[in-house]
Amino acid sequence: MRMLLYPLILLLAVTFIAAEEHVNFGTPPWQPLGQYTHTAIRESSGIVASKQFKGVYWTLNDSGNPSTLYATQRNGTLIKEIAIRGTRNFDWEALAIDERGQLWIGDIGNNSRMRIDLNVAVVKEPDPYTETEAHVIAKYPYKYPEQNVDAEGLFIADGIPYIVTKEQSSAILFRFPTMKADSKQILERVGAFTDARLVTGAGISPDGKRLAVCTYNALWVYHADDGNISHMIQSKPWILQHNFQGEAICFEGYNLYFTNEARDIYSLPQFWYEKQLQLPPKDTQSAISLLTHEGTEGVTIENYREAGIDIDGGHVALNAKVSGGSVHQVMDVPYRNLYKISVILTRGPEYGHVELTVNGMKVGDAFDCYHSERVAGTLVTFGAVPLNQGKNRIILKSIGKSALSTGYKIGVDSYQVLHASPFVKRYMILGPFPKTANTILPTTSTQNPLNLDQTYTGAEGKTIRWREASTRPSGMLDFRSNIGMMTGVVGYAVSYVYTPEDMDTVLLLGSDETVKVWLNGTEIHSKRIYRRITPDADRIPCQLKAGWNEVLCSVEQNSWTWALYLRFADADGVLKYSTIRDTD
Repeated sequence: MRMLLYPLILLLAVTFIAAEEHVNFGTPPWQPLGQYTHTAIRESSGIVASKQFKGVYWTLNDSGNPSTLYATQRNGTLIKEIAIRGTRNFDWEALAIDERGQLWIGDIGNNSRMRIDLNVAVVKEPDPYTETEAHVIAKYPYKYPEQNVDAEGLFIADGIPYIVTKEQSSAILFRFPTMKADSKQILERVGAFTDARLVTGAGISPDGKRLAVCTYNALWVYHADDGNISHMIQSKPWILQHNFQGEAICFEGYNLYFTNEARDIYSLPQFWYEKQLQLPPKDTQSAISLLTHEGTEGVTIENYREAGIDIDGGHVALNAKVSGGSVHQVMDVPYRNLYKISVILTRGPEYGHVELTVNGMKVGDAFDCYHSERVAGTLVTFGAVPLNQGKNRIILKSIGKSALSTGYKIGVDSYQVLHASPFVKRYMILGPFPKTANTILPTTSTQNPLNLDQTYTGAEGKTIRWREASTRPSGMLDFRSNIGMMTGVVGYAVSYVYTPEDMDTVLLLGSDETVKVWLNGTEIHSKRIYRRITPDADRIPCQLKAGWNEVLCSVEQNSWTWALYLRFADADGVLKYSTIRDTD
């Protein structure tokens, strides 16, 4: 279900300059190896690798979709749709496979915490090359021993279904006490997971010695040589943070294969999670695509295996034996703003110190790329710098080495470029109102601004008024914590932005969910959408007038998160924000 936050980088318009731009070494673990292109696979909520048919992977959709399993290739290409007879898709949130190769469908989603028809259904795995439907062999209804909870994780061990809850405080593991078809069972509580919470998917290795659970921004791999699950979940797991919005996970041997609601597919090698190596962001700009012909002497395009790292993918490499060599690249940006520049670098015994300059300006401190073993995917944030609209020249320069390094080599995989202008941090907020209520806004204008002392009749007939609210440290305004937990309502937030002179700029906005924006009483943006909260998801060109400008937003609440991010492009740092219009 779409509920949590996840980061978004600025997607850049790129001019492909490098002659080697079409070189393809495959994808490293932090990039999708494929994507579901079949339109019926709207969001993958469960995933398993077939035990009978090599190279076949099964997935399913969650609520609001047909009762269908989808057989795909490893890269997501559809093999066959298989209609499932004998059960309906109320909220399919998980898929599992047992030792006999049978597929278990988890109709376990319970976002309302009120469902009384939770169940797990099993089908014999169909042949995806010859069959078009499969029939439920047995259905196992269940309920929880105490309060009703939500769940999205399911795996099978020794023929018994285990269910992993999706709760805020911690993930709890339950199991079926007996396997009695069509007889509602009260689940047994196995225990709480160490660290894991808000779990969106689960999978167990074929030998039962490893258990992986994932969420939108992390995954945990629990392990025990004896396969004791109750002890395993209370042990210290391998933990990896990520920004992949993970929704479903399974094992391929000891390697991991997982998907997200955006229909991306990832593969993570065993050694990567065992070493808990950093997973950089997936949405980065390839350094290969930005390489210029100018200043490229001694620069090569090298795949990671040539560099001694056993993963797919490649990087731009400077094999410098002396200090001073550099990699020159050009990046296009759509409009001028302050941006935070991060670089995904390779480290190893022969790698040296790296300095970043942008348009001739040194950014941050040099970084020492020495490491005792070769490691790809190190995300290094150099700092913030203004970038001009259009082309910007980036240079990574080798400037020395540590005492242990054997060389001055540079290896750069990609860049992450994030808006760095400040978010609005304080608002006046109002709500909740029923979504069906008439808007309060048409009477506002530059000459007739909002009256922040006015009272209104809100949802359930309650009297409400404007009041001040602060964002989280990230810059996210959380309506739920400031207004309430209701759904089917709308809330408003207003802030005032000062500019010393008329200014053409871009309003950067993220919302969960449907949003409208008025600038000085004029509607400048409206988007009806169901999405997770994401900074800078919408970019709205606009003009600020000299002096104080009123920025008013309405955001609808339909599911879990109810939130807003807002800022303006401000490369020169001249803008000021306030909760009142006229201030010193």
